[in-house]
Amino acid sequence: MMEGFLKRVGLEQILEDLTDNDPEIKKLAAKALLRESSCTGELLATVLRDADKPTSAILYEALFDDDRDFPGVFRCAASDPDPAVRRMAIRYLFRRGAFALNDGIAWLEDSDPYVRRRVISYLFWINDRSALAPVVRMSLDDPEQAVRKDALRLVGIWGGKGEIPSAVKALEDGSPEVRMQAIRTLRRLTGEDFGEPGSASEDEFEWIVAKWQGWWELMKERI
Repeated sequence: MMEGFLKRVGLEQILEDLTDNDPEIKKLAAKALLRESSCTGELLATVLRDADKPTSAILYEALFDDDRDFPGVFRCAASDPDPAVRRMAIRYLFRRGAFALNDGIAWLEDSDPYVRRRVISYLFWINDRSALAPVVRMSLDDPEQAVRKDALRLVGIWGGKGEIPSAVKALEDGSPEVRMQAIRTLRRLTGEDFGEPGSASEDEFEWIVAKWQGWWELMKERI
């Protein structure tokens, strides 16, 4: 009975220290909490729900490096208002083998471009073409040029003849980087080659784009 009382007092002190203004005390408290036998995913979820931003950041960092698995905690964290927390959560789930395809497709709609880019990268590694359709849409419609470029790169790896029209449309993108990737994607999808855009002058680049567009006008009825 006394042992249970001491454990309860110890846990109460740890939770109190988590609210301390000193970050070092918070870190020590987070580590102590993870050593507690009563520390469950349910307890952590409750603590995180009530924690302020500095406290939750320290707790997530401690959980991320812990040897035990907390997929439930980080699946909830993938919906956190803070995009840095969402990025960490998705990285954790991927690293622990808990990155589900359906979740990844949903996370492609995240408001943070860095989250979307990370998800595209992880979708590549799980190598499931079921996500191809939303990735193709992102290659054309995403507001962030780096995301469109990454999406196009994945289209080049996963896609086939059916994705050629989308890659051709991306040749008209407002970003030169995206247009350059569209050319490389078309080279992978078709086996055709009208020149390397990376080393081309501005005029040569426009010529390469025009050659691809002209090729498509001739070939689109046959593909």
